[in-house]
Amino acid sequence: MAVGWAVFRNYVGHAKEIYGDITDYPRFFLMPPTALVEADEQGNNVVALSSAEDHIDHEVELVIKLGADLEPAEMCVGNDTTNRTRQTLAKKKGWPWLEGKGFTGSGVLGTWTAWDPNPVEIGLSINGEVRQQASTNLMVHSVESILGHLKNWYEPSPGDLIWTGTPEGVGAMCEGDQVECWMKNSEGEIISKLSAKCAV
Repeated sequence: MAVGWAVFRNYVGHAKEIYGDITDYPRFFLMPPTALVEADEQGNNVVALSSAEDHIDHEVELVIKLGADLEPAEMCVGNDTTNRTRQTLAKKKGWPWLEGKGFTGSGVLGTWTAWDPNPVEIGLSINGEVRQQASTNLMVHSVESILGHLKNWYEPSPGDLIWTGTPEGVGAMCEGDQVECWMKNSEGEIISKLSAKCAV
């Protein structure tokens, strides 16, 4: 079963907003198969909030699916749903991040499109308000660098997903919020989309 290899702090703006440092090479955390939720053909999905009491953030990302040759085959926009309450506690205690970043349904995926190495724009809105919007050319570590490091240190499998990090603008989601995510090519055409309601 496919897993998610998620790169953290891969945009300077996001690293600053969470008071984190930029690493000199891509660093990953794992998302188990149960975290990954596919959208239907129209891009409809559900954002599963792991707790009504905890602070749950949105993080829009470029997601890449590996082909049989372990090279990028497809890509989509995704929402890396983050339980910031649990993640912050884990950081303080030196615990693994799984409760904060890998809970069931945390990796919300949009519609897939063929891989294109050119920069794309990713964005996210909550209830019609744009919260995140940036070009992937702002990534600190390129897809080539991410993939090279992944293959050097680990053994990814065909079908595995690479979550490439989120730009600045992360923020809270609440039950009932409507989340819209998109990916646009250089011509401004939407090539991947995600539409989801937040539910506990």
